[in-house]
Amino acid sequence: MANMNIFEKMNKVPGGLIIIPLLAAILINTFAPSILTIGGPTTALFKTGSSAMMGIFLLICGSSINIKQAGLPLYKGGVLLLMKVVAGAIVVYGVGSLLGPAGFIGISMLALVACITSSNSSLYIALCSNYGDSSDAGAISVFCIKDGPFVTMVVLGVSGLANIPFAALLSMIIPLLIGIIWGNVDEKFKQLCASAQPLVIIIMSFAIGANSSINTVFTAGLSGIVLGLISASTGLVFYFIYNFFLKQKTALGAALGTTAASSALTPAMVAQADPSLAMYVQSATAQLATASIITMLTAPILVAYFDKKIKSRNEKLALSTN
Repeated sequence: MANMNIFEKMNKVPGGLIIIPLLAAILINTFAPSILTIGGPTTALFKTGSSAMMGIFLLICGSSINIKQAGLPLYKGGVLLLMKVVAGAIVVYGVGSLLGPAGFIGISMLALVACITSSNSSLYIALCSNYGDSSDAGAISVFCIKDGPFVTMVVLGVSGLANIPFAALLSMIIPLLIGIIWGNVDEKFKQLCASAQPLVIIIMSFAIGANSSINTVFTAGLSGIVLGLISASTGLVFYFIYNFFLKQKTALGAALGTTAASSALTPAMVAQADPSLAMYVQSATAQLATASIITMLTAPILVAYFDKKIKSRNEKLALSTN
């Protein structure tokens, strides 16, 4: 049988490993939902398996964190992570305190906080190859802590906007810690996790999409575009703030103005901790998926623009000192 290279083709689509399974599951659940409720391993894996997959995903994320990383990469990663956490807190206390969980124009606070506290790590790494150095790439070992629902849950829980029990936060930390410890003492395990991550993301995305419908996607279309534009605009702010903490200026702060494709998986996880947010899960999932696509297009343009400005400024300074 001819090799169809389905995985390779999915991987070429921006965010394809999440968006394609998510949309496929939404279509199946809309037009042939009985297929996913047949019971047994099929239902457990493809309909109700998102919690188990999230546990494995957190384990994998933890395994990629290098606790031996020191110096500038550690500093940069810490600053990037702190900016995301603070941005989420500002959104919660500024917008959330005024509008409540429902948010505005159909964008719930669950969707907004999940959007602001996330960013596209894969795109950041790709941009590092053109606009950064090894210290920028190394920063991801700390910065990747914001992958998954943990930071979103902390920000929502501390603010009081969501009732997140401590046990729910602990349940997120445990697999993350196991991954950190095991990944730092066993290189083979770290490699195993890296190779397994795409499969886990595909299954988890499908399981979350299997609890939504195509009607939700169409309803969330415009608000998802607005959410994407909000996320993209934060890149301007992050660019200036990040450079405030650095001696050698970089355009990569603007790369934080992205929404991770994996953030589409966050609302379902948060709602398990606080069921009162369950009403926002379907729309938030669709909005975040849309926002991730938009910011994949805007971030490289923004980073390239600021990189050109920095190089131009450096050239002028070099000429003036000669």
